[in-house]
This record gives sequence, structure tokens and C-alpha cells, in this order.
Amino acid sequence: MFDYDAYIQRKLSRFLDGPETFQLSALRRNSRKYRSSTLALFAWTVGLARLFLSPAGFYLVPAAVILTGYASVAMDAPMRMMVLVFLAIFLMELILGFWYRPRVDIVRLMPDRVRAKSQFKIQFILRNRRRFPVWDLRADPFNYGPGLVIEQPAVLGELPPKAEAKLESRVYARRRGRYLVYTARVESRFPFNLIKWSCRWRKDARVLSVYPAFTSLTKFKLPLGARNQAEGMARYSKIGESMELMGVRDYRDGDDIRRIDWPGTARLGSFVVKEFEEDELKRIALVTDTYVPPPTLMQRLRKHPKESEELEAALELTAALAEYFSRGEAAVELFAVGLEIHHLETGRGTTSFEAVCDILSGIEPSLEPALPQLEPDVFRDLADVGGAVVILIGDDPERRRFVERLRESDVSLRVFLISDSPSELPPEWVALSPKAIRSGTVREL
Repeated sequence: MFDYDAYIQRKLSRFLDGPETFQLSALRRNSRKYRSSTLALFAWTVGLARLFLSPAGFYLVPAAVILTGYASVAMDAPMRMMVLVFLAIFLMELILGFWYRPRVDIVRLMPDRVRAKSQFKIQFILRNRRRFPVWDLRADPFNYGPGLVIEQPAVLGELPPKAEAKLESRVYARRRGRYLVYTARVESRFPFNLIKWSCRWRKDARVLSVYPAFTSLTKFKLPLGARNQAEGMARYSKIGESMELMGVRDYRDGDDIRRIDWPGTARLGSFVVKEFEEDELKRIALVTDTYVPPPTLMQRLRKHPKESEELEAALELTAALAEYFSRGEAAVELFAVGLEIHHLETGRGTTSFEAVCDILSGIEPSLEPALPQLEPDVFRDLADVGGAVVILIGDDPERRRFVERLRESDVSLRVFLISDSPSELPPEWVALSPKAIRSGTVREL
């Protein structure tokens, strides 16, 4: 049975997302709980105008409409000839543009995640389905979001009939975040660069993760109480990891049948199993604070609100630690505490680090203190690890009580406070400047 309520909700959510060609940061799904329908309507009006009109036509067509109305009233106005010439050009643009409008198969190749403050490539494979050539092609001729800037667009002068071409654009990831990249689109402004004729591939929308631009650590001193657990290998191992083979022995009741050595069993006539030397895996809890005081009225009115220097530095340090541990130092349990608690158990290797990057890319500032509100079961998991690295972006009694609560749970700690001007801190706390972290000078901890 068709679910009309779900259908209407999907359409309403798509309307509130705004158009592909005119995206506003205030309409992003992860930017706020409430999204204005009036603002979405304004975005759709501007977006549809920009979808069908080129930048020149976006300003010339309204001006021509005004002049046409004036000329229809003032019969003797000399500008009537100018209006007729423009209408003739516009009519020719409609006829030729419609006849040679693009009908192109589009394949867009782009990464799933990229690093902030870096440039990446997007490749397009275009195939002309028509028996006519198409001219003046542009692939994805709009910015993908407020933090992604197209520095080199993908353009093509001519695509012959039934031909295929490869294009490439270069995009600069200016800010961390998760960006909804809409469907791939190709447009043509042939012949007079007034009207756009476009086509798109409707099944190519995706989310691009831009993770923090961290600097890799060369040395890090683990908390002394980090527990070594042999069973951790079974819990966290990824495909491709193995343990060192020590030998074989006779099969005993309860042994894992997957460890039976079949060649040795056939040779000896009785079951034998392989014995391995298991690695001990250190477990580290990585706790990141995301509480940022609410912005002032002037800060909220800015078109591009200024990002929190302390929060971005904390997330870059978190990414650097996760990358350091992914080299084989330890398995990480990530607790990013903010609007919601992100709890991720990782193992070793790049796959685990990519999962951390996906979480860090979408973290928004928390407007309320969240560390004291950790659920009891989550805090119990945190205390069971034995060693923890806590990254704070402020110093207040609630944060200090959280650290003391961890210490009373027999958790060995390393605490880092991201601040330029820290007050008197406990002796085991380490203050780090956000500018030093973001500039890449913090390499050893």
C-alpha cells in the first residue's frame, strides 16, 4: 500500500533542501532543526531563474521586459527598435537552442571523502546521444555548497554526434562539513549565451564528507593505564590482519573448528589445530568536547558564520590522534559529545580511520554543555576502557567534574585543553593553542 504521508514528507524535505543551482547554508539539513519555507521558496525562485538563464540573461531579460512595457505605452519612443531587435535575438536563441539542446549520458567520478583545505578532482564522462553536435558544454556549472568552490570548471567547446569525451574539474574544499552533492548536470548556452539548456543524471546524488585538515603526529605518549586485551583482537580485527603461527597440537573439545589444520590431520590420521600467538591490543577512549557558547545576534546575521577556532582545532587534533592509532598503536573508541553522542568502536587500519573521518566531518557545535549528560551505559563503556584521551575546548566546573569522575573510575587520562589563554590548570592537563594545532606545529604529544 502506498504511503502518502511518507511521500509528502520526502517531497517537503526536498523542497526545504533548496535547488541544486542555488544552495543556502541556512537550508542545510544538518545546520539547524528548523528550516524556513519562505527562505526555501526564495531559493527556488532564484535557482530556477539561474537554471534557465545565463548570468547575462539573468539581468538582460528582466530589463528587456521593463523596456517592452515602457515601449508599449510610449508609442513614439525610439527604444522600440531596440526592443524588437532583442526580441528577435531572443526568439532565435529559443529556436536554435532548443534544436541543439544537449542530450548527454553523464558519468561523474568523485571521492567519497576529502581533506579540508585541499583541492580534489571530479571527472566527467559525456556521451552525446543525438545525431547533432552540441556546443558550449559545462558540467556541474554551480558550486556544490558554501564550503566547496569550483576553481577550474569542466568545459567543452564541441561534442560531435554519438561521440564521447572526458572532462575534469578542480574543486577546493574550503571548510569541514558534510555536503549534499546533487545530481550531475550538463548545460549548454549555445548560441547567444542567454538561455541555458541542460540535462542531468537523476541517480547520482551523494554526500561528500570533508574531514578536518589535520597534521599527522610523529609521537604520542599513551595513557599509562591503557589496558592490553588479547581478546581485543577478536573484537576489533579487520580483514587482512593475521596472528603469528606458533605450531599445531591435538584437537580438544571446545576448540574452534576453523583452526583445524586439514593437511596435518590427513597426514597424522587425527585432528590437529593451529596455535597462534595473539597480539595484545591497546584500547583507548578518545573523548572530544564540542560545546561552544551560543553566537551573538551579529554573528548569526553573517552570511557565512565564523567557525569556532577552538572546535575546529579540537577536531583536527582528534583526527590526528585517530590516524596515529590507526597505524597499529591501539584500537580507538571515539566519543564525540555534542548535539548527539557519537560512539564508534574502531580497529586498526585505514577503514577504521575513514569511519572516524566521516563522523568528524559532520559534527556541529553543541550549544549546551553535553559532557555531564553522558548516559550511564555510555559512561560505563568509557570507564571500562582503562585509558582515555580527553580533548576540551573550554574550562569550567562541569568539565572539571567530568574529568574527576573519569579519574575516580580508575581511568588513566591525558587531558588537552584547546585554549590560547588558559587559567590555572591541574598539573596533568596540557594547554594547546588552537593556532598551533591548525598551523601544523603540534607534532609530538
